[in-house]
Amino acid sequence: MDQAQVFLAAGLVCTLAFAGIVLLDSDSEYPDWEVLEVCLADHSGDINHIHATLSLSINGENVPIPEDVGIRDSVCPNGMRGVHTHDATGRLHIETPGEMNVTVGAFFAIWGEKFDDSHILGQVANENKEVVMFVNGTQNFEYENYVMENNAVIEIQYRDRE
Repeated sequence: MDQAQVFLAAGLVCTLAFAGIVLLDSDSEYPDWEVLEVCLADHSGDINHIHATLSLSINGENVPIPEDVGIRDSVCPNGMRGVHTHDATGRLHIETPGEMNVTVGAFFAIWGEKFDDSHILGQVANENKEVVMFVNGTQNFEYENYVMENNAVIEIQYRDRE
């Protein structure tokens, strides 16, 4: 093998390794939710600020939403993420540097929990159990892709199938 072939083979190996890293990147488990990159220093400035309320129930037991989700975390050590909590009431603060579609799934990603039509807080839907979501009292089938609106009341249940 001459020197040109060695360089060509090395380039091919590096390209394949890079492609493998990109495809296996752990952040790829979440859709490209723009809000995951938002980090604000404080509540001041020209920001879009709305709220939603989230409640969770696992087998009929209410599960509190932790306080300070998205506050001074590894992505935003000196501020707050674009969707966060301040207390354990379930009130989600959605603060962005302009109009942005913020999904409930993005909040769960920031929290470090999986949520979709078959997963919630480590629970998995099966032939006996289901994950259901209601928004303002009406069943919603968008799950993690639901774009939160101001004053939305979001209820997520893991329960026996009806």
